[in-house]
Amino acid sequence: MKIYLTRHSKTLWNQEKRLQGWQDSPLTAEGIEDAKLLKARITELKIDYCYSSPIERAKATSEILFDHFLVDKRLKEMNFGKYEGCLINELLNDPIYNRLWNLPDDDVSTPGGETYHEVQMRLKDFFNDIYKKHHDDTIFITIHGMLFIILHGIMLNYKTSELTKINKYVVRGCSLSEVEYDGKEFKIKYIGDDSHLKSSEIITYK
Repeated sequence: MKIYLTRHSKTLWNQEKRLQGWQDSPLTAEGIEDAKLLKARITELKIDYCYSSPIERAKATSEILFDHFLVDKRLKEMNFGKYEGCLINELLNDPIYNRLWNLPDDDVSTPGGETYHEVQMRLKDFFNDIYKKHHDDTIFITIHGMLFIILHGIMLNYKTSELTKINKYVVRGCSLSEVEYDGKEFKIKYIGDDSHLKSSEIITYK
C-alpha cells in the first residue's frame, strides 16, 4: 500500500505559535495558498482514497485538496489537555511540557492530555484497518504535527524515548511525504518535501 501524507495548512494559532491539539483555529491566507500549491503538485498522482483527521483545520485542508475524503477520529492530533491554546514560548520552562519533548516515555502526558502510548495505539489500529481495506491502493492522509512525529517514530520502529532523535523539528504544513506499508513494516521514500511551496520554513515546538 502506497501512502502519501501531509500536515494541515498553516493556521492562526500556528502563526501565533500556540499549541493547538484538539482545539482549533482557522487557516491563514498563506495556509490556503500552500494547500493550493500542494493540490497542484499531487494532481497527477493516482490516489484511490483520502483520509483526514476530523479536526477542522485538517478537514479544511483536505477540502482544498480533494472533492471527497473520509474522516477518521484516530487521526486527531495528540490531546495536550489544559496546555491547548497556550503560547509555546510560555511552556518552554514548564517541567511537564519539557518532559513531553525532551524526556518522552510511553506514559508521559500534559494535564488532561493523552499519553504517547494512547496515541501510538490508535495510530497502529488505524493503519492496520486501512491495510485490510486498501492493501493494493494508494492512500492520501491529512494529519497533524505531533501526530506526524509519533507516526514517524512508528515507521522507524523507535521506542518512545527515541523520539528525541526526530522531534526537534516538525514537518511543515502542506509538505508531502511518501511511504509504503505492507501490513507489518513501513518503507519511507521521503518525509516533509516542501519543494512545491514558495518559501522555506523551519518549525519547532522545543
